[in-house]
Amino acid sequence: MPHATPEGELATPDQLLRLFRVRPRVGCKKKLRQIDMAALVGIETRTLQLWECGERLPSPDNLQRLIGALLAERLLLPGEEEQEAQLLWKTVAQAYEERPGTYRLYPPFDERWFRRLLHDATHMLTAEQGLHQEVQAEKRGEHTGSGVPYTPTNLRPHPTSFLGRGPDLAEIKQLLVHTHFVTLTGAGGCGKTRLAQQVGEDMLDQYTDGVWLVELATLTDAALLPGLIATTLALAEQPRHTLLETLVAVLQHKRMLLILDNCEHLVEACASIAEHLHASCPELSLLITSREALNADDETVWQVAPLAVPARSLQSVTAAQIRHTEAVQLFLARARLLLPHFELTDQNAPTIASICQRLDGIPLALELAAARMNLLSLEQLAERLEDRFHLLTAGRRTALPRHQTLRATLDWSYESLSQKEQQLFRRLSVFAGEWTLEAIETICVWPAMETESVGMTIEPREVLDLLAKLVNKSLVLTVSTAQEAGPHAFRYRLLETMKRYGQEQLEEWRGKSTQEQLLLQKHHARYYMELVEQADRHLRSGARETWLVRLRAAQENLRAALAWSLSLQGELEVGMRIAGMLYWFWLHEGIWSEGRSWLEKLLAQAPRYAEHVPLARAVHGLSVLVWVQGERQQAEHLAREAAALALRSGDDCLFATALRLLVQVELSQGNQKTARKFAEESVRLAREQGDHWNLASSLSVLGTVLQAQEEYLQAEQIYQESLHGFEETGDRWEQTGPLRSLGHLAWMQGKYEQAAHFYTRSIALCQGMRGTWLLTRGLEGLARVVCAQGNFPRAVALLAAAEEQRSALGAVVLPTMRADYNHMLSVLRTSLSSQAFEEAWRFGSSMSAEQSMAYALGDDAISLHGRRLSEDSGEHAHE
Repeated sequence: MPHATPEGELATPDQLLRLFRVRPRVGCKKKLRQIDMAALVGIETRTLQLWECGERLPSPDNLQRLIGALLAERLLLPGEEEQEAQLLWKTVAQAYEERPGTYRLYPPFDERWFRRLLHDATHMLTAEQGLHQEVQAEKRGEHTGSGVPYTPTNLRPHPTSFLGRGPDLAEIKQLLVHTHFVTLTGAGGCGKTRLAQQVGEDMLDQYTDGVWLVELATLTDAALLPGLIATTLALAEQPRHTLLETLVAVLQHKRMLLILDNCEHLVEACASIAEHLHASCPELSLLITSREALNADDETVWQVAPLAVPARSLQSVTAAQIRHTEAVQLFLARARLLLPHFELTDQNAPTIASICQRLDGIPLALELAAARMNLLSLEQLAERLEDRFHLLTAGRRTALPRHQTLRATLDWSYESLSQKEQQLFRRLSVFAGEWTLEAIETICVWPAMETESVGMTIEPREVLDLLAKLVNKSLVLTVSTAQEAGPHAFRYRLLETMKRYGQEQLEEWRGKSTQEQLLLQKHHARYYMELVEQADRHLRSGARETWLVRLRAAQENLRAALAWSLSLQGELEVGMRIAGMLYWFWLHEGIWSEGRSWLEKLLAQAPRYAEHVPLARAVHGLSVLVWVQGERQQAEHLAREAAALALRSGDDCLFATALRLLVQVELSQGNQKTARKFAEESVRLAREQGDHWNLASSLSVLGTVLQAQEEYLQAEQIYQESLHGFEETGDRWEQTGPLRSLGHLAWMQGKYEQAAHFYTRSIALCQGMRGTWLLTRGLEGLARVVCAQGNFPRAVALLAAAEEQRSALGAVVLPTMRADYNHMLSVLRTSLSSQAFEEAWRFGSSMSAEQSMAYALGDDAISLHGRRLSEDSGEHAHE
């Protein structure tokens, strides 16, 4: 339905739009042309023509920009600006909702937004007048107070709300107060401009002479930079003075914040003028946004990180867990611009979390993804992120061209690099997760003789300087870890989006691999193979924890190397050598299923070579993981195959290692004589090799055989020798094995206090261990002792804690211990009422690994819901 115009006539949206545009402007006789209005709104002239002839209606975003332009050009009647703006909005909204086929409601007029816009427009008008008067006064050598009642600024209200970054905002504002010169750096699309504008808006009342934004994205000639700043501030060049001298003359007494936005393509010019203004104008504050720091005197650099994303978790993600995460909040807010009733639920939370994680929390990428929500379901959107550079192309037409698609943003960064910088950036995409400088220097540098093109070479001496430039330009992130000291404590990484872009640059058309890419993958896999080989020598020593940290940090790269070894271009033996040694890491970290999966895939492709050490290691590693998961028949087959391969290989250390599992297999089948033969042979080979760790391990299994044969005194001596061997090598975790065995031996002889002492020592050594396999066995053994002492509720709790952690690992009770375990369960069930048993079991199951350790070591107060177990008949006392 048509509405009344300010002149009393009925009007449609097209009529109102023409009416407002052609009104006479204050101080100007010419009417505003369509081409001028279109430029002010940031749309094509043809679009405005379609609005004014009634063929199209402006979107809410464009209508906000149009109203802003009408205010700026003083085309709304003084004193009636809000009424006229509301009239235009409601007219467009009603026409929009009355169109055939429309199913979405036009959003209501935002009164708060408009009043801020009107407030800022009033400031602008007064500021322009004040600046003009002050320039004239400066020319006459006069000093005047501006008398401006509001802070002048050219900051425009943003059409969308600012979300998150509260701590960043606070710290940047503090830095500006104290240093007056701050540069915000960060990757393209990470929100530097938006953050700078929000800082400016928040600090308006602190700068009596204004907050001014100078947009440099479209400026290509550095010589024009002073002129653009002067134009923004409405300053004219003074006679016989350069523009820079004019700027200094006017600004040296001003309390002002000057924001220079998008300086990366004019770094030298911006650094020069920023340094000069900062040195000459003590009350002037400078806030710079750039993908690269200016490296100017007195500059404080603030790295703008992507938005926080939901933590990666193997457990189900709920809406409550991610609702307040910055990336999720931004995605939801932008999605609701298209789908006003879109909500975060427990059902869609995992998909939204995944989208935010895969887009690295980059605001531009999240906004572009949300812009597809009127075309794709969440699940479709997540699936298509594999091809994100084609998917994320729905940027606002009013945005800069390089911000309209994700690819354009990255193209802008990549094309600004030198050829050598581009080359290193491409090569860094071969890494997964984090990596060290040493890894870059080994993998990304190779002599010309390895390539067909001399242009592909990077000299070792060039790497550090090139890497520094990529870090400075926000394409590579630095990661410092407090967990590790020394040369490997500082690492680097690429955001996943940057990595995918770099991989595309490595490929030829349609994803065909290039010579450079094939060489990189080969160098990458071999480097990490050598890292694992180096780690293998230390994992069985006191340096184990240090090397576990390094392997954890390299885990994603190790996975990438294993995946490459299984590919058509890969080298299977590289993967075999990695996995054949890495099984020890998987075993102690508690990631058995992953390790087993890699080993099974590799062995499925491997021919059974005779005398092949990597093959023997891989088969042995798989046999151990299958054994602890309780698959006895397959474990036996693999153990015998590993021993045969090791024997044919002539590697006595490997053969001694393989025999140890065969001892366990034979014992589980009651073949004590064969088990003892294998155990004694394992000990003999280890002694001959002079390998103290290997010997300590072999002695441990020999003690188990002697114990089974009831040769308790000799078994105890062997266990003590094994314990001493592990103590000599400094491997505190492997000490848990002979300690548990000594505890079991003492329990069998009725020496319960002594048994408890050995088991608690074993449990105490598990502190700091990620995997819980050794801990579960210690808890189970201590439960056996406590049961024998008659403390049945405590025994049940310890047993339940062990069972809960063992189930999480996918482990089972060892076959050699199954009979004792079943007997203990039977005793406990008959000694306690059903209710008492179940309560104790629930209590034990509820404990974390850390709580179960503390409970086992004597902290009986540890409980959930304020309860603890009594030491008698299984009743609970309330604390």
